[in-house]
Amino acid sequence: MMKSFLPVTAIVAGLITVALISSSCKKTETDSLTPKQELVQGRWYISRIQLKLYSGGVFKKDTIMKATPHPENFVIFNGNFNFEYRFNTYSSEVGTYSFSGADSLKATTGINNFRWKMLTLTKDLFTVSNTANSDVYYPGGIVETYYTFIRY
Repeated sequence: MMKSFLPVTAIVAGLITVALISSSCKKTETDSLTPKQELVQGRWYISRIQLKLYSGGVFKKDTIMKATPHPENFVIFNGNFNFEYRFNTYSSEVGTYSFSGADSLKATTGINNFRWKMLTLTKDLFTVSNTANSDVYYPGGIVETYYTFIRY
């Protein structure tokens, strides 16, 4: 009798395990249902800017830019495609932004042109990157810049 009881117990235990795994608490990803044009809108705190420097195709340095807010570092994307950027200065760069393709965002101010590849976009976190080979501070090098924005 013990022999027939063991397979039945194993089958019941297996069914319970499968039921628990398939019905476990999963975070519903509602951000994927919201268009990027809506998710990006608002005021974002610039949490971090990271630079990766390459010279002659060889990795040279990885650094985080020091944040010295005056009084705060932020970026704003509003619903009318207006853009405001302030990092370590008392005055903002103001301009416009637009989307290009499925994963690119371009922002133009009187001072800079930002061309960002969107890496992560949720209601609370926005990460972007760009690659430049004409940086005035690193002539002849390639600079990858990664920005981390956090929703206020």
